[in-house]
Amino acid sequence: MSVSNRLFQVRRILRSHVAVAFACACWAGAFVRLPLPMWLGITALLTGVLSRRPALIVLAGLLASSVFSFNAHAGLTSLAAQPWRGSLTLVSDPQMFPGRVVAVADTDLGRVQLTASSSVAVELRRASAGSAFIVSGTLRPLAHSERLASRHVRMSLMAITVEPQSERSLWRLPVDVVRGLVLEGSEGLPLQQRPIYRGFVIGDDRGSDPVITQSFEDSGLAHLLVVSGENVVFVIAVTTPLLVRLPRRTRAGVTVGILLLFAAVTRFEPSILRATAMALIAVLGTTRGRPIDARLRLAAAVSFLVLIDPLLVESFGFQLSIAATAGIACLSQPLMKLLWGPGWFRQVVAVTVAAQIAVAPLIIPTFGPMPLASLPANVLAEPIAGFVMMWGSSIGLVAGLFGGWAATVVLAPVRVGLWWILNVAKWCAALSLPRLNLWSVAVLFVVGSLLFRWRTTRRMRSVEHQPRSSAG
Repeated sequence: MSVSNRLFQVRRILRSHVAVAFACACWAGAFVRLPLPMWLGITALLTGVLSRRPALIVLAGLLASSVFSFNAHAGLTSLAAQPWRGSLTLVSDPQMFPGRVVAVADTDLGRVQLTASSSVAVELRRASAGSAFIVSGTLRPLAHSERLASRHVRMSLMAITVEPQSERSLWRLPVDVVRGLVLEGSEGLPLQQRPIYRGFVIGDDRGSDPVITQSFEDSGLAHLLVVSGENVVFVIAVTTPLLVRLPRRTRAGVTVGILLLFAAVTRFEPSILRATAMALIAVLGTTRGRPIDARLRLAAAVSFLVLIDPLLVESFGFQLSIAATAGIACLSQPLMKLLWGPGWFRQVVAVTVAAQIAVAPLIIPTFGPMPLASLPANVLAEPIAGFVMMWGSSIGLVAGLFGGWAATVVLAPVRVGLWWILNVAKWCAALSLPRLNLWSVAVLFVVGSLLFRWRTTRRMRSVEHQPRSSAG
């Protein structure tokens, strides 16, 4: 094949997959970090997009992301250790550790990792994201092991005194109300189930029993303890029937508001940002009468988020979320065709296996071999976990509104569901099944691909050999 023909084929492929190529270019560019001014990156991005030429668009994404990433990292340059006193606002819920409390906060010098000993953190323990304090302490550079670039953390602040302030942003009022209802409603559950329920619904699993957490990890169900893209899907599933009678544009506006509220309630976790961006793109496409394919929505969401915040590419949660979503979008349908059984069973297994294959190259080098027990665990737990998330995001708010015995009654189905999930985690964690390394995952992927190709070819041949009916 001549060089010109090869170039023509490359241009043809690039034109048909320009959104995916642009997303990959933005992702790669975030790791390159070209030391150029911001205006040059913006100019390159606008020029490439306005040109409408696929090659220039992809190149512009690469250049713009590189420039934005360099400037974002430049803003994280540490200052010399120094005493500091001033006001700050928490951007994360305080995490309790033995002898100390840790949170991320915004100050006039940038974002810091706030650490306070138990003796001076009485007020901090009862606080949440959005709370304001007057703090005096010592600023120091972050140690290498404490690097929190993906969260824009610049320095570490060791607090000496912590004084609460009454200031709170007005936009946080509905966020605090929703979180408060979920937290108040969880009081209607057994003590052991409360952190699990809060983790399922809003990602707040503080106070979880370490034994339970370990069983979730050993059974491959740890992803249920934190909010993920699934939560956004279930929120849309709950709200869609309630908004169906509204005009299309009004329905789209209300849906966007609900998605943004949920993202704020879950503290804008990276996986939620990805899912919310995809959902907003889907709403836009539906409003215009042009549904958008899942792969295109993922590519558009990644491009948008990385260009807005290039530091997201360093978040392990963001990487896992994208990999799992890409795996489900590309592999779940072929896997379903390889399986036998009821539709719901094939879908759960296919989605689980597709996600596990996609995240394996990230998880195994970081945490070691993956538990094979995650397959039966997810098949048994995922449908019930979806029910708990949907119930907690809707009727669960009613439990928080009334509290007491009413909350106990309203959350009775959730109590049964959580009992089942906790036992599934315990049973599957105890299974003596092997763990999968990268080689075994690769072999399973190759074998699955060959089986899929064989079954597809066999079906095509059977269709070709079917006798054609006469026209009459």
